[in-house]
Amino acid sequence: MNKEQEALALILYEIGAVRFGEFKLHSGKMSPIYVDLRLLASFPQAMRRAAELYSALLREMTFDLLAAAPLAGLPIGTAISLAMDVPLVYARPTDKGYGTGKRIEGKWEAGQRAVMVDDLVTSGDSLLGGIRLLEAGGLVVNEAVVLLDREQGGKEMLEANGIKLTSAMTLREALSVYVFEGKITDEEQTRVLDGLS
Repeated sequence: MNKEQEALALILYEIGAVRFGEFKLHSGKMSPIYVDLRLLASFPQAMRRAAELYSALLREMTFDLLAAAPLAGLPIGTAISLAMDVPLVYARPTDKGYGTGKRIEGKWEAGQRAVMVDDLVTSGDSLLGGIRLLEAGGLVVNEAVVLLDREQGGKEMLEANGIKLTSAMTLREALSVYVFEGKITDEEQTRVLDGLS
């Protein structure tokens, strides 16, 4: 990890976006770590640093617009859109039963290439679901970018479905920073890593 990634990993710990204990995940599984990147929206400087990391990764890709995953990806997508001056769209998780009834919000045209942005990936199910909504609307999506990969099969599942996933950091990398900086012990790191399988 470079200095910017290490610095952001520490910021995430300091703002309480990474916590250790016993937590029930969206999947129903129990985890010794909880990562809540939605907190970035309450810390503008941290959000700005995250947007810079995303932007560095995105500059290596070819696309027409950004697509934010509902719901956690929307604040991050907005920050990246502003930082890069790139248009942003987002898919609605449910049908809009009034007005135009659109499933994809924002200005876009069928055939445009979009990169999906989200906060993190665990199993990859929610990211793939959001991508399928965009594809149903005529957008071409074959890449996704997240801040953190929890390394629990999401990358592999997305790639099996034709989506290349890029992350700013992995959970293992963040944990290594926390151990090095004395935020957690080697034993705590081992406990979290054992829980990933």
